[in-house]
Amino acid sequence: MENLTTTPLTTNHTIQIRVLNASTGVCYPITLHHNELTRENIQRHLAAIVAKNDQILLLGPPYKVLKDHHLRSNETLSALRLGDCEDDPNYNAGNNYNNNNNNINNDNDDTPPTSKRRSILKNTTGQSGSKRIFLFSKQALSETAPEPQPCILLPQAIKLPTEPDPSPIFNTNPNPNPNDNNNNNTTGSGDDGDDTNNNIDINMNMNINSNINSPPSTPLHQALSIYERRFMLHLCQGRTYADAADLRLTSCRNCIQEQAIMVRALRAAVSNLSDHWNNATRTRMDFTGVYISRMEEHGKLLSNFENVLKGLSQIQLDKELKAIARVNGRVMDTLLDTVPVERMRSWAGQCQTGYNNLQNLFRQLEQAFDELNQLYHREEDGKADMEAEQLLEELETEVEVKMVSMRNEQAARLAKLTEDHMEVVKVVLNAVKDEGRAQAAFTTLEAMSKASADVIPSMGDDDVLLKEAMLKVADAKTEAMKRMKARLRQISIAQNRLFKVQTFAGSQGTLRDTLNQHCEDMTHLEHLVELPATYQDFLSEIRRRRAYGEAVASSAAAMIERVAAMRNDEVRSREKFIRGPGRHLMPCFFEMFVPTLAAQPPLFTPQLPSTVEMDTLPKVLPDEDCLVAKGRVNQNAANTKTTTDTNVGNDSSSLTEASPDPTGEKMSGIPGSISRLSVSKEQSNDKLIVSADEQSGNDVIMDMGSQNDEAKAEADAERKTLAYENAILRQTLERLGGKKPKTYLDQARLKDAEAGQAFEEKTNQLQSELDRMRDELNRTKSQLEQTSAALTKSKETKEAGKSCDKISHSSFEVDDVALFMPTGIGSGGKRTYVAFHSSCPHRFLSTDSIKGKPDYVLGRIVYQEELVAGPVGTDTNPHNLIAGTKFWILTVEVLKLGRGKGE
Repeated sequence: MENLTTTPLTTNHTIQIRVLNASTGVCYPITLHHNELTRENIQRHLAAIVAKNDQILLLGPPYKVLKDHHLRSNETLSALRLGDCEDDPNYNAGNNYNNNNNNINNDNDDTPPTSKRRSILKNTTGQSGSKRIFLFSKQALSETAPEPQPCILLPQAIKLPTEPDPSPIFNTNPNPNPNDNNNNNTTGSGDDGDDTNNNIDINMNMNINSNINSPPSTPLHQALSIYERRFMLHLCQGRTYADAADLRLTSCRNCIQEQAIMVRALRAAVSNLSDHWNNATRTRMDFTGVYISRMEEHGKLLSNFENVLKGLSQIQLDKELKAIARVNGRVMDTLLDTVPVERMRSWAGQCQTGYNNLQNLFRQLEQAFDELNQLYHREEDGKADMEAEQLLEELETEVEVKMVSMRNEQAARLAKLTEDHMEVVKVVLNAVKDEGRAQAAFTTLEAMSKASADVIPSMGDDDVLLKEAMLKVADAKTEAMKRMKARLRQISIAQNRLFKVQTFAGSQGTLRDTLNQHCEDMTHLEHLVELPATYQDFLSEIRRRRAYGEAVASSAAAMIERVAAMRNDEVRSREKFIRGPGRHLMPCFFEMFVPTLAAQPPLFTPQLPSTVEMDTLPKVLPDEDCLVAKGRVNQNAANTKTTTDTNVGNDSSSLTEASPDPTGEKMSGIPGSISRLSVSKEQSNDKLIVSADEQSGNDVIMDMGSQNDEAKAEADAERKTLAYENAILRQTLERLGGKKPKTYLDQARLKDAEAGQAFEEKTNQLQSELDRMRDELNRTKSQLEQTSAALTKSKETKEAGKSCDKISHSSFEVDDVALFMPTGIGSGGKRTYVAFHSSCPHRFLSTDSIKGKPDYVLGRIVYQEELVAGPVGTDTNPHNLIAGTKFWILTVEVLKLGRGKGE
């Protein structure tokens, strides 16, 4: 057999596909060219069965609405062909099979009676990769759909022949044609044996007609003809019964196949409903997650709205901000004064109304899902579907076992009638040829007639049973169609509700839009919640911007100072050149070669950034952390200034002394070097200016005052730059969720306080437990002392000979002798012993005084404890007394034990 899953399909092939009617199980084969494989063409072919607008075509599994791009793929077509083979009960994957035979509802069943058909329900699963196309009708799913028509299988009744076929011995036709077959039964049973019998009849007829060409004329021939006519009539009737059995079996098989298709269609509908349910469940889960997270936050905000306003009223504005507000004619002391309170309260009321409406809509969604859950997860429907499939399998087994057996019996009886008729023809032919055998022929024919007398009645009885089985199969399909209509209606209702719910809660649904609008409305109230933290960020932003402006201004001032110092040095260098070597130059050097040779260097006038922004930024007070950081920066700046002054002093002293020149080789040849420069003390107080006259020939002109100013400017720029960078870092940390150092200290103190409080509570708890244990120990010591005293007293009395060995029964005190008798089994599986008494009940022996189970115990009382019985069945009432009854537990010194296990 060719591989159904890998065989390529070219566009030149004509393809036959099957469409299965879900309501009736009827199969509709449709033949189309590959280019015509579209959903539109398939619906056009099915328009005579179901109106085009009412058609629902599902392809699967997985079952989805039929699409053209799915239908034209080779994988889908191969899966459809595999589904056709699986629906054919004669298909066997191990044998060659004609894959082009897709019409499985063939009325002509050529299957041999002994061949075993395959159950299309038991032997196929959804994992084989096969696919099918099911047709559903929207009109059949509506509430006003009519009830399905009852199923009627044919043949309902058969007409038995009353006249036999022409005799093969005595032919009434004057010109017999040996090739004519005048049997009335034109529809055979489909068995090869019947065709052989027909051939035998034809050959026999030819042989007989070649010898006898006239009707029976003698009385002997007429008598023999009566027997032959009788057997021929039985043969014709048997053929009728056998053909009816074949037709009824074929009708039942086709009806079973249609019901199996209905079962598969119901599975497809349930699978499609399951997909819709899963999609709706995912939509609900997604929406519910967003809804719960948002609504919980919104509910807390709306319920604590007044507390939020109260918290804003407790946050004071910065003094600078208050002053700015007063300048603008407004009074603002707290953060609440910046909020339009009445308008926000009105908006909060509208948000509360929207919140309540959204909750009502969500409750409606939950209620709809609960109803759908009850409708979808109905165990009785699933059980009913399983029972229907089991009934169909049992019905199929009954058809394939009982009906096939009766059909085979009918065929066997027909074969016997055919053999009997052949034997009758032989006997009659021999008697006609030899009249001496007539008497024996009559005897033989009479015996054969009696032997086959019950064949036709038996076939009639089996035909009645076959008809009853056929009616049972037809009634089963009628009930299946009614149940299918009800189940599909139920599934259709569930799918419509799921679609509405999914549309209601989907990404484009009403509930989702309402939630999004509500979230957008709540953002105005969320501004109030975030306002305190945002206010702190605002102050940090102002500080950072002011730090930025100051850093830029300081850096620009330092740069200008440095450029000015460089220009001053350049001016002196040019003056030195003009007064020195330059005075020897010819005019052409100044007029033609370098016209700017005697000019001053250009002035550096940079365009500083506008200070308008700095003027608009309020001078908010820095927090404590900023003050600490600023103090450290100022300290570093002071240290830097001190170091700079020291370095300047060192430089000035080096200029007045003969210091080694690192460039001694070059400077040694220059007259008037730095070592010979003179510095005046008066000039060194403010700034050090090394002057050079025209005769000195100095090459270096330095302004130490300019360098000092430049160092101060650079130090100030560095300090303000560090402050700016510090502001940026602090703002970044706050945005990332960090806290101020003071906050960490406060949290550490709070944590230490909580730990101290927890330690104190733990200490108090341990002290209480210790006191309780001490009290219990004191009680135990007191009880032990009483017991020891009683035991000592008992021993002393015994040693002194004052003890009394009389058995007490009217009262019981310490040192009395008591007799204890067993009363039954108590708690712990031990015997219970009660004291022998007169009007002194409920004196029980302590179980610790004895071992084993003696018949009685005689002992001297050393200690007795008075107790009150608690509820029955508890440890406080071990002897099952009435609650509240007093009883005593006596501890004794055993004097004697009765015979028993303890002795």
